[in-house]
Amino acid sequence: MTAALRAEWIKLGRSRFFFGTLAAVVSVATLGAVLTMLSVGRRDYDGVPVTAPAMSRPDGVMQGLEAVSILLGVVGLAVTAAVIGADYTQGTLRNQLMAQPHRLRLLAGKCLALVTFMMTMIAAATVVAAAASFAIAPIRGVDTAAWHSLAGLTEIGKGYLNVLASSLGYATLGLLAGVVFRSPAAAVSVAVAYALPLEMLVSRIFSPAESWLPARLMDALASGARGYRIAYEAAGLRILVFCAAAVAAALVLFARRDVTS
Repeated sequence: MTAALRAEWIKLGRSRFFFGTLAAVVSVATLGAVLTMLSVGRRDYDGVPVTAPAMSRPDGVMQGLEAVSILLGVVGLAVTAAVIGADYTQGTLRNQLMAQPHRLRLLAGKCLALVTFMMTMIAAATVVAAAASFAIAPIRGVDTAAWHSLAGLTEIGKGYLNVLASSLGYATLGLLAGVVFRSPAAAVSVAVAYALPLEMLVSRIFSPAESWLPARLMDALASGARGYRIAYEAAGLRILVFCAAAVAAALVLFARRDVTS
């Protein structure tokens, strides 16, 4: 499994891929922080007033990152689906299976590499979002004293873990799509179409569904379930069940399907 992890990181660590993904997550994080700070004194997307006193609380520093957690999750989904799908279309998987015939160990190594990759990307996004929030907050009249406190640092850590967990949930969906469709284009397009427009449409038509649909639960988890009908712990438990089922399905398909190219 260690060899598979190292081999996967050779691909993930290529300059174009690594820094391209890094640029995407940093840009998204910066955008989220800037727009969130600029919204102080106005209303957010849901019509809720965004006030300086509210943003001055310890958790205010992570509001920008949490606002774009969906986009960061989509990055995780797309990266995972593209990497797994490309292994089939480019013939990489067949060569890897010759070196490592134990399929489950191979897939475990790939998944572990992708997890560490996403940990790195979300860490960078967290640092950038926090820095941008600190830079713009004084201009918008937001007091950052609480952000420097132990409570503020705790909120930064919680925000990182919540957004990371959400992104890994999206990545699990990408893993399943990559194994099912065995093509990066098909895997990414179908998974994104399901996670964004389809789930959003269903939850708007039938609002109780947002407490059960995987992508909506991941969004709730990323924000600490603030503003959602479901409790944080319940959302986390349901995501764990979904991820376990998705990983189990991916393992079965990966282990039993023939690799012909």
